[in-house]
This record gives sequence, structure tokens and C-alpha cells, in this order.
Amino acid sequence: MPRFLLGWLLGLGGNAIGLILASLILGSDFSLDFPLAFIVSLVVFAILSAIFTALTLKFLVRNAGSIVALTGVISTFLALLITSLFTSGLDINGMGWVWGTLIVWVCGMFIWLIPGPWRRYKKDERR
Repeated sequence: MPRFLLGWLLGLGGNAIGLILASLILGSDFSLDFPLAFIVSLVVFAILSAIFTALTLKFLVRNAGSIVALTGVISTFLALLITSLFTSGLDINGMGWVWGTLIVWVCGMFIWLIPGPWRRYKKDERR
């Protein structure tokens, strides 16, 4: 399996955990409809998150290099916003926007700490 696909599936798992955790912690401010609407929302969110991360990173590097670290938070918020507008599986209200974004972002980042083949890089074998 290509590393890109493996990484995307890992990110999908992290996003799923983040969305479910946010729903459990925040209650009515961040609600998910299970199972089919959740799956559709998860896939839409993951695709949008990947697109927004690339676009946000490109924009921030060019215009505001000092805040590049916010790329993940900004792209997570934008992906949640678009997903909640265009799918019926995700409903966010009030402070759910702030806390939900942070919970989903932290879970998405935390999942990358798990060791595995997606973290291996080719070694330069110069002698």
C-alpha cells in the first residue's frame, strides 16, 4: 500500500476518533448522526482537511510565515465548517466550534505519534 494512502487512512482514523470524542465530550454543542451520516461526514471532512491543509500552508508560508504552526487548526476549522454546512451528519453550535476544532485537531495530531511504516523515511546511505 502506498505511503500516501496509508497516511490518509491513518489520518481518517484520527479524525474519526476526534469527531467521536468531541461528540461525547461536548454533547449537544457537537452532535453526530450514526452510522451512515457519520461515515459520509467523516470522509468529506478528511478530504476537505487534506485540501485545506495544503492550501492554508501554501498561503501562510507565502504571507505569514510566523504562524505556519496554526495550519492544522485553521484547516480543521474550515473542514468542520464546510462539512457541517453540506452534510447532515454533523451539527455544531456555540462553543462547540472552538472546543470541537481543538479536540479534532489534537486527536489528528496525536495519531501521528504512533510508530509505524508511515513514519519511516529513506536513509541516505553515503559512506
